[in-house]
Amino acid sequence: MMKTRLAAAVMSFVALTMPALAIKGGRDVTDPSGVRSHVVQITGPSGTKCSGTVISRKLVLTAAHCFLSGHGDYRIRALDTQFRFRFAEATQVAIHPQFDVTALGTSAAINDIALIRVDHDFPDWLVPVPLASRIADDGSFVDVQVAGFGMSRDRVVSSAGKLRERRFDMLDQIDSKSHQLFLIDHKATRRTINNNGICRGDSGGPVFQRQGANYVLVGVISAVMGGKGRDCGTITAVTAVSAYRTFIETMADRAGSPVRFQ
Repeated sequence: MMKTRLAAAVMSFVALTMPALAIKGGRDVTDPSGVRSHVVQITGPSGTKCSGTVISRKLVLTAAHCFLSGHGDYRIRALDTQFRFRFAEATQVAIHPQFDVTALGTSAAINDIALIRVDHDFPDWLVPVPLASRIADDGSFVDVQVAGFGMSRDRVVSSAGKLRERRFDMLDQIDSKSHQLFLIDHKATRRTINNNGICRGDSGGPVFQRQGANYVLVGVISAVMGGKGRDCGTITAVTAVSAYRTFIETMADRAGSPVRFQ
């Protein structure tokens, strides 16, 4: 087990506290050739945990609010093809310069997006995923796949730590002010709506669309809308990666580890 310290930051940290968000009603990932090869867990000070996506040989894309605990020890944990945890050292973090946690719950842009750089190339069993340069943006529902290491049951912390995945419906329209997409299980009934959702520990995790046998990253999990005392929600706000292409490409170029949009 490698304990690492975040040595430098490209952007400043925000000294606030906000809970990270996991998949309720999902299934354990068992296919070594599936989302396992793209998704990692991020651990930080005070036990904070988030999820993230490998987007280049040295970069992970995640949510900015995952770093509200400030400077400290951050580690990236990934599952190899045998589903054993391996560790990488985080050396830099780039938080969007207009990240604003106070915008949560409003129509303003939160800009909840960040990149983590590691000190060496990821092993071959971690595969960078391309990012979506645009979406159809026609207001229809599209099929997406979400993955993360978070909790699977409300108020049961011990249910976190396993990589889970689930298919959701995404409203295929970026909100013009917040730059967010929304996951809405519009097939749920009154009996099932509370049994499915994104939970604590999945923040920063991926929202994928399938293109043939491959995945394309369309969004980063940002926040859920749930009831009082709940760790999981029924509607999930997602940061659209296509709205932040300039920021992502600029930070990737500075890190010397280019990403691919398509």
